[in-house]
Amino acid sequence: MNISEILGIWIITAFLGVTLAAPLGPINLELIKNGLNTSITRKAAWFSTIILGVGAMTGDFIIALSALSIGGEVLETFFSNQWIKLLLFAINLIILSYLGVSTLFKAPIDYSNSFNSNFQSEETLKQVKSTQLLKKYFTGLSIVVTSPWSYLWWTSAGTIILFSDFSLPDLFSRLIVVAMFISGVFLWVLSFSTTLTVIGKFPHPKFFSIITKGTTLILLLFALIIFREILITLGEILN
Repeated sequence: MNISEILGIWIITAFLGVTLAAPLGPINLELIKNGLNTSITRKAAWFSTIILGVGAMTGDFIIALSALSIGGEVLETFFSNQWIKLLLFAINLIILSYLGVSTLFKAPIDYSNSFNSNFQSEETLKQVKSTQLLKKYFTGLSIVVTSPWSYLWWTSAGTIILFSDFSLPDLFSRLIVVAMFISGVFLWVLSFSTTLTVIGKFPHPKFFSIITKGTTLILLLFALIIFREILITLGEILN
């Protein structure tokens, strides 16, 4: 395989990564809330948003590695187990509900101070680095790895799309393609986070309030959908 063929595969798989990452979902909602946070510096908001996205990417990579190591069919069978599905949905519901409710009912931000002081001091940025970044990382990771839909994607459409048109005789070759795929996800995270940072440099109190509350309500809507899936799964188990 020559360089042009490798580059072609990289472009295709990276584009597929972007198409997976771009649709509105819990991760992108958290990116929006985090990227438009005016209680910290723009640099801190940008960096913590990247860390959140990297956590989600790690989850995707773990699931892909599992699918390749033990086989997509084995993984699909394992996570099609009703009790495992119920457990994952329940954990995912708790995470999304916590993220939504904690944002919806927390004290409103004093935007005027942020506007007048061009956001807060470098000390705030240091505090974010030491106390919040790890939490952001594991938030992104936990949302992905506790969603049964993530596993179903990687064991069905994911493996078919990534590997059907390429000659990948061994696990190492497939891992390289997955890394190419993840690079597309990272491209989305980087570009989306940067866009949010640029928007955040021109703040307006009502704009940020509407965006924050709106994304939170949509996040809770996702939680409601998951709760519905829990009831359906529980009904199937009991029947």
